[in-house]
Amino acid sequence: MNCFSLRFLLLGLSLSLISGCQSNGNGEDTLGWGTRAVICTGGGIAGAYIAKELAEAYFERRPGNYSEKEIDTYTKAFQLGLFISFCKLADYAGNTIYKNLSEQGRKEREAQVLAAAASSTATTYSDPSNPSLSGTVTPTRTYQETSMNRECVDMEDTLADGTQSETIYVKYCRELPNGVYQPTTA
Repeated sequence: MNCFSLRFLLLGLSLSLISGCQSNGNGEDTLGWGTRAVICTGGGIAGAYIAKELAEAYFERRPGNYSEKEIDTYTKAFQLGLFISFCKLADYAGNTIYKNLSEQGRKEREAQVLAAAASSTATTYSDPSNPSLSGTVTPTRTYQETSMNRECVDMEDTLADGTQSETIYVKYCRELPNGVYQPTTA
């Protein structure tokens, strides 16, 4: 690892430690600082690598237009910009309201998702351990996948914590004629 990469790593860890001290507004940590540091650093290193490749491709198409010092300065600027951007993107992706559900809340959510799939009607759920967390599951489409001999339901699952909400889309399928609905990715 060269000196410049080490600086990016240290910058990412510093940013992660600073952002890792933020809370979700209820006084609770959303993700631990260690987890956020790893997520941010990983995303940042990927961003810096991509920026270096993009900068090299850009300057190869424009030979002679820039001095070596300018190329080096611009490449570092690209890397820094994408490092910070990818760090925050990775942190945001790993920081979800759904992870705040307690074990009881996850079970309640799963029960209501299954009920919504079976009845094709919207249902609601809440976390018994954290009353500020409540959600709505709305079936958006029911259809048959005849080649796989199953019936599927696409659902919109929105969870709110009193200050913000987050929506995910889930697909549940059951084997015909009367199987049990299961989450599926394909």
